[in-house]
Amino acid sequence: MNRATALLLGLVATLTTAAARPAAADPSGYLAPEGDEQTLKKAAAYFDKGVVYLDQGARGPALSAFRRAARLCPGFFEARYNVAKLEGDAGGRDKAVAELEALGRDFPANVRAFSDLGQLLVETDAEAAGRAFATAVANGEKLLTDKAIKAAGENTLAQLNVDLAFAYHNRGAWRLGTGDFERAEADFTRSIRLKDDNFFSHYGLGLALLQQGHFEAARTALKRAKQLKRSFADCSIALARTYLSSTPPQPAFALAELKDVEALTGRTAQLEELRGDAYRLQEDFPTAIKHYDKALDLGADPHAIALKRALVDRARDDPEAARRRLRDCLTHTNDPAIKVRARMQLGGLAELDEDFAAAAEHFAAALALDPDAHPARLRLGVCLYRTGKPDEAAGALTAVIEHYGDAPPAALADDLALARKLLDKIRTAGDNETHND
Repeated sequence: MNRATALLLGLVATLTTAAARPAAADPSGYLAPEGDEQTLKKAAAYFDKGVVYLDQGARGPALSAFRRAARLCPGFFEARYNVAKLEGDAGGRDKAVAELEALGRDFPANVRAFSDLGQLLVETDAEAAGRAFATAVANGEKLLTDKAIKAAGENTLAQLNVDLAFAYHNRGAWRLGTGDFERAEADFTRSIRLKDDNFFSHYGLGLALLQQGHFEAARTALKRAKQLKRSFADCSIALARTYLSSTPPQPAFALAELKDVEALTGRTAQLEELRGDAYRLQEDFPTAIKHYDKALDLGADPHAIALKRALVDRARDDPEAARRRLRDCLTHTNDPAIKVRARMQLGGLAELDEDFAAAAEHFAAALALDPDAHPARLRLGVCLYRTGKPDEAAGALTAVIEHYGDAPPAALADDLALARKLLDKIRTAGDNETHND
């Protein structure tokens, strides 16, 4: 899991620190509790003591106070929630899961209990995590239209909105980690609509859009995230990537973002590699190589850097040097993502030589490693057409066009236009043959 995703998955709902507002013995946990006034006052007093202890870092006394509040008022969700969180933290992950599962059974219409449960299950049981997140967001959306919740007042609705925003965020972070970028985008977007000042949701949205190749939209989200939290270096890293990947690239803007990163983190392998990319795109190849070498010194993956150096060789009109680096990558790395990128570059070099059969072999090999490598399928379709295999080409081109739909990444716009043109030619030729028969 990459660092950005780990940071997103690490954002969990915190223990309640607001003044006590006893919740009800209702399935949602958001309404005022039932019971006599004196008992409710005692429960609220113990809850407030627990909050004070918690703010002081005295977790043991805090847990004791929350337990007493929960015993007096079993429908007091916030007290029960804090008991579950503190007992779970003290007993480890399995204990935390058990406590939140029990809380979910007692408050099956709640949002936060299921959202937190999903967070705990992400690393060990993805299907169960998905079910917990689905329950959390379904509960929240239903409660937003509940007449009793609306009648409970602005504070209740505000708490529900916060909980639901974090539920969507947490599911979006999980989906981002699994590569489900489109649905992650939808979750982060909904989270932001519920709570616009959540830095991590804007950042997550930017990452989801970046992964889909929607660089301008990603930049908008990441700039908003940076407004909310300028001290987060990974936000500027992601912004730099949008500038380097856009059409045309904007390396000068990327370098400005990377300068902000260095001020926060110092020089890192990732920073130097991205600087190398920026100078390579500016065709300042000696400076690019210096930064790639520095990235290696700082611990960058040598095979990932070899891919970048192959691009430098290609730009310097030395395709044989590029091929040597790329073949070395295929021989010595076990990283499938690097192998896919090496195959893509080798396929591109073969296309330049008009050796479309060899290019098709490389693109097919990339797809064998990663069936979701849609740019490889697109190039494979073009090469199959060039080698006189129109039926196979049509299958590949149709699949790619259907995948990207009406909103393809700008970087693939020209390739997709060519794909549609070739597909029209294949279909027209087929219609003519049918007519002649």
